[in-house]
Amino acid sequence: MKLSRIAILSLLLVLAGGVALFLLLFERYSEEVDLGFGDTAQRNPFLAAEQFLDRLDISHRRADNIAALSTLGEDDALFLASSSQLYNSERLWELLDWVENGGQAIVVAHSSGGDNERDLLLQKLGLEVTHGDTDLYFNQQVREVFGEDAGKLRNKTASELMREHNRNLSEAKSDGEDDSEQRAATPEVEEPAAPRNPDIDPDRLINRTSDSGTSYELYFNPRKVFTHEMMGQGTDIDVDGSPLHWVPFQNIPTQSPLVFYERGRGRLTLLTDGEMWHNRRIGEFDHAYFLAHLVGERDLVMITRPRFDSLGTLIKRFALEFFVAGLLAIAAWIANRSRRFGPLVPAPASERRSLVEHIRACGYFYWRQNRGQALFEQARAPLLQKLAGHSANRLTPEKCRQLAETLAARTGLAAGDIFHTLWGDAPHSEDDFTARLRSIQIIEAAL
Repeated sequence: MKLSRIAILSLLLVLAGGVALFLLLFERYSEEVDLGFGDTAQRNPFLAAEQFLDRLDISHRRADNIAALSTLGEDDALFLASSSQLYNSERLWELLDWVENGGQAIVVAHSSGGDNERDLLLQKLGLEVTHGDTDLYFNQQVREVFGEDAGKLRNKTASELMREHNRNLSEAKSDGEDDSEQRAATPEVEEPAAPRNPDIDPDRLINRTSDSGTSYELYFNPRKVFTHEMMGQGTDIDVDGSPLHWVPFQNIPTQSPLVFYERGRGRLTLLTDGEMWHNRRIGEFDHAYFLAHLVGERDLVMITRPRFDSLGTLIKRFALEFFVAGLLAIAAWIANRSRRFGPLVPAPASERRSLVEHIRACGYFYWRQNRGQALFEQARAPLLQKLAGHSANRLTPEKCRQLAETLAARTGLAAGDIFHTLWGDAPHSEDDFTARLRSIQIIEAAL
């Protein structure tokens, strides 16, 4: 009993010592783990932009669809996430008239590549959305490997690029000793400042300077760009008496991701990359500040996800109109089904074909079923029975000719025709069948 107490006491001392050492040597630290966007940010890709505008005290609200144009004032700003929402000419001219009266519109061009799809706004301005130039010359990672020679490596395969690179490395290694002395004599030059995003080629950035002198560095995804028939010859063109200005890339003057259209007292800003203000990209470069610059001190109305009223909502809203329309429809049905004054018009007689047509149709049917021979035999059998009695099958050819001459004298038919009709083979054509039946009728009438 005494031994067990000593063992328990020793175990407790060991545990206490272990806990003391753990607390003495344990160091607390915190680690931030990126769990991605929350549910609200996933449902609303412009949530970060809205929160940024809230910090700048810029009033903004969301609208359901393009019908909100009628509620905008001249001092408001409109953000339209897709130009396809201008689905007819009335909506297009409503937007242009509002801009002409002083409105500021920010529109993202939409183009899905369909052959039959029309974008009324782009068509009005003479613009087209096409795929941008994303060749190796503008790939920053390739530029870092191949340097200024990257422009000479266009349209080459990956194996050709690697062989060219290895050849340049071997040549540089052989000339290394000679270059070391020259580098020692050359004074050191300050290295340029590191780019804000090393994955983005600086040649792809667009720099805009406002009237107040503030500079904005922007990156537009080059996958989609604007083209115009006058690009490359200048940066401005007149559209309906208003200037249309585009901002091309530095090295590609025929492609532009950003267009400004000054109309009346307002301005329409058109761009190909609306994702620059999405949650994952608004923090890059000066995208957020450029949005605030475009909006200014106006009240912003954002149409990001068009939503139209459901049928149930429309029925509730226009319940009285639906009720009146239903009553009118019932009244019209009752008036249509009610009895009119005056006698009823007699029903027209059903169309029936004549007996001759019926007989002809039956004859054609039986003839197509190869039953003409049976019909002919049934038609002349009673006549032969009447002429020869029970000895009809035992008549000699001489007796048959004598009967044919006798009948020819009574009927006026030729004796040969009578003989052929009564004792010849069955007819094989429609005309022969009709002629023989007519002869049978004449013989029967004569007897």
